[in-house]
Amino acid sequence: MKTRTHWLYVGLLAGAFAATGCGASGGSYSPSSPSIPALAILTMYDSGVDFGDVATGATTTLGATFANTGTSSLTLQQDTVSGSGFMTSGIGQGVTLAPGQYITLAVSFTPSATGKATGMVSLTSSTSRAAVNLPLSGNGMVSSHSTTLDWDASKSTVIGYNIYRTPAANQAWAKLNSSPIIATSFTDWDEQNGDAYLFTVTAVSAGNIESGFSNATLSTIP
Repeated sequence: MKTRTHWLYVGLLAGAFAATGCGASGGSYSPSSPSIPALAILTMYDSGVDFGDVATGATTTLGATFANTGTSSLTLQQDTVSGSGFMTSGIGQGVTLAPGQYITLAVSFTPSATGKATGMVSLTSSTSRAAVNLPLSGNGMVSSHSTTLDWDASKSTVIGYNIYRTPAANQAWAKLNSSPIIATSFTDWDEQNGDAYLFTVTAVSAGNIESGFSNATLSTIP
C-alpha cells in the first residue's frame, strides 16, 4: 500500500465563528417571561454516523454531537453499542448538560473483514422515556492507495472538521465524512490508480455552523 501524507492549513479559521453560547463551559438563556416553565431540550446534530469505506485493520473516528438547547439541565447516558468493529467513548455512564452545553460522542470503526457493517448506539435521556438511537454503518475494504491528510487545529472552539474532495479535473467538491472528524487528520482510502485529487477542510462549530474552505492540496495517485 502506498500512502502519501499532505498538510492542510486552517489557521485562517481562527475567529471565523461568532460566539454561539455553546461549549465546554456551557451557557444559559433567561426566559423572557417568568411564567414560561424551564424545559430541557436534547438536540442531536447527527441522525446517524456513516464511515463510508475504511481499509480493513484501519480505524476511522467521527463525532456525533448532542446539545442542550433548552432552559434547564438534562442528563444523557450511553447504554449500549452494537455492531462488529464499532466502539464509542465520551459519554459512558452519564453526563449532565446545563442549558447551552454540548458533548461529542466519539465513534470509531475498525473493520476486521471486507463488506458492509451496521450497528447502533443506544442512549438514555432525561428528556424522553424512549431510547435515543444513533445508527452506525461502514464498509470494510482492501485499499491499494490512500491519502492521509493532516491540518492545524482551529483556534476557534469547534466540534470537528469536514473533509471535501474533488477530482483535479472536475472541481465539484464532495464531502467525504457524514459526521465531523474530531481529530486533525483523516485518511481517504477510496482512490484509484492514476487519478489526481484535490482536498480541502472546513471547521464546524457547535450548532453545525461551518467555516469556509481551507487552502486546497493535491494528491496524485501512481
